[in-house]
Amino acid sequence: MDINYITQENQLESLKVLQDKPYLYLDTEVMIKDFENIDFFNDKIRLIQIGDEENTFVIDLLKINPEVVKNHIQNLIENKGIIGHNLKFDLKFLKTNLNILPKIVFDTMIASQILAKGDNSQRHSLSASAKRFVSLDVDKTYQKSPWWAKDLSPEQIEYAAKDIDALRHLFKEEKNQLNQDNLHKKASGETFKVFGVINPVAALEMAFLPALVEIELSGIPIDEEEAKKLLKQKELEFQADYMKFKIKTGADPFSPLQVVNYLTNKLKIKLPKTEKGSFSSQDVFLKDYEDIEEVRLLLKLRADKKIIDKIKEILQFTRNKRVYGEFKQIGAATGRMSSLRPNLQNIPKNLKYLFKPKEGYKFIVADYSQIELRIAAQYTKDENMITAFNEGKDLHKLTASIITGKSYDEITKEERQLAKAINFGLIYGMSPKSLIEYAKANYGVSINLQEAKKFHENYFKFYKSFKDWHDRVKEHLDKHRFTTLETLLGRKLIAYKFTDAVNYPIQGSGSDLLKMAVVFFFKERNDLDAKVVNLVHDEILVEVAANDIEKAKEVLSSSMEKAGKLILKDVPVAFEMVVSDSWSKE
Repeated sequence: MDINYITQENQLESLKVLQDKPYLYLDTEVMIKDFENIDFFNDKIRLIQIGDEENTFVIDLLKINPEVVKNHIQNLIENKGIIGHNLKFDLKFLKTNLNILPKIVFDTMIASQILAKGDNSQRHSLSASAKRFVSLDVDKTYQKSPWWAKDLSPEQIEYAAKDIDALRHLFKEEKNQLNQDNLHKKASGETFKVFGVINPVAALEMAFLPALVEIELSGIPIDEEEAKKLLKQKELEFQADYMKFKIKTGADPFSPLQVVNYLTNKLKIKLPKTEKGSFSSQDVFLKDYEDIEEVRLLLKLRADKKIIDKIKEILQFTRNKRVYGEFKQIGAATGRMSSLRPNLQNIPKNLKYLFKPKEGYKFIVADYSQIELRIAAQYTKDENMITAFNEGKDLHKLTASIITGKSYDEITKEERQLAKAINFGLIYGMSPKSLIEYAKANYGVSINLQEAKKFHENYFKFYKSFKDWHDRVKEHLDKHRFTTLETLLGRKLIAYKFTDAVNYPIQGSGSDLLKMAVVFFFKERNDLDAKVVNLVHDEILVEVAANDIEKAKEVLSSSMEKAGKLILKDVPVAFEMVVSDSWSKE
C-alpha cells in the first residue's frame, strides 16, 4: 500500500487527484489527554487520513498550519460523500478543530449496527466489523500510542493508513448486504445518489449523523447558578431529613432490608412480595401510606437523593452555561437513541425549569401526540383505532368508554388515566396480572385481577387486529423460537421474546419518525438562527433566536408533518408545539 505522508504545505497540492471522486474514505488520529473524558473542544487532531480507491494520504497537522490544511481540504470534504467508521467522533473533531462538517456520509459502524438487526451480542468496532464482514484483521495496537510525539514512527503512519484500506473493503460489503436486504421501500436521496445505498433505513441513519454531531456540539443551555443553588438547598434538606429518619426509626433509609423490617414490623404495613419472595418497599407501594410521617419522610429522602444525583451528573458535563452530552445514535435494539454523560433523556419534570435558552432566545418544545398508538394503529391496520384517529377522537377516552361500557362523553379524568395504562400496556402484550402492576407503577391507578381480566377482554374484542397480531406472533415464536420484524420504514429486527416482538416494530418506527423529522428540519432551516439542542424519544427541543421563532415553528411543523406522512399512511400525524423560556413549557 502506497502512503502519501504529507508534512509540508506544497505536498497538499497532491490532494487534487481526489477532486473528481464522488466519495472519499476518512479517518483521524487525535491527541487525547484523557480517553475516559475526551474533550472535543480542546483535544487536537494530529492526523487526517483521506483516500479514494487507489490513493491514501496522511496529513500531519502538527507539521503544517491547520488553517492551511483547512483551505486545501474543506471543499474536498464538504462537497463529497465521506465514508468512515464511528464517524461522529471524527466529524466532531473536524468541526471543532477546522470548522469542517460534511453533510453526506456513510458510517460503517452504523451500517454494521443496522445489519445486526438488534442483536446486542455483536460488536461494532472497526476491527470487529472488518473481521465479521470481510475477514480482515485490523490491528488497533497503536490506537492510544503517543500521537503528540514531535516525529511519528513509520509504524504509526502505517497504522493510520491501514484504517483507510479497511474502510474500502468494509464499505463495499456492507453496502451490498444493505441493498440486498429484501427491501419493500427504497431510498432516493443524497445517500443513494452518492453511495448507491437504496436501503431506506441506512439512508435515514446516514443523513441523521451530521445533524447529531451538531446537536452534541451545540449543547443544551442551563441556568448553572440556579442548578447549584438548588443542589445546595437539597443537600442541606437531605442531611437534616436523613438524621431525622435515622433517629426516629433506627433504620438507614437506603438499606432495603432495614427499611422493610421497620415498615412491616413496626408500622405493620403490608408490602407486596417480589418474584424472589422478598418484600418490596418501592415508592409505588408506599404512596398509599403517605399519611404516615415516616413513610412521607422516606419518600422525600428518596426523591431528593435522585434530584441531588441528577444535578451533580448534569453539572459534571456543564461548561459555559451549556450541558454537553453524548448520544448513541443506535442505542437500543429498536434503533432508538440513548443518552449518556450525562443522560439528557431522563431529566425529571421538576428539573426541566433549570434548562433555559440564552438571552435573546426561546425554546420551541415540540412533541408528537400519542405517536406510539398511531404507529400501532398503522402497523396492525386496526380499523377501529384508525377510524378514531381520523375522526379526531381522544383515544384514551375512547378506550375508557370501551372497557367500562360508559359513553365517550361521560368518561372521567380518572377513567381516562386508567385507559392510558391499558392502551400502552395491552398493545405491547401485557397479561392482566402485569397490567395491574404497570397501571399502579406508571399511572397511579389501582385495579384488581377481575377488573384487569375484564378490561383485557373488552380491549381485544374492540381492537381485534391487535389480538390477531399478537396471536400470529405467539404462534410464530412457538414454531421457530425467534421472529424477524420490520418497522414501518423497513428496519429489520430480530426478537426472541413475545414482549420484544410486539414492542420492537412500534418503538423502532417511532425512532425512525423522529430522526426523519430532524433530518428534514436541518435541511430546510437554511439561515435560521435555530438549532436542535435535545431529543427525547418523541420530543424535539429547539433553541431559536426571538426574531426567528415564527419561521422556525413553520419549518419544524413542516418537517414533523412530512416525516409523519411518510411513515403513517392511513393515520393522521399530530404534534404539540410550545414556545417557552424553559424546557418545562411554563
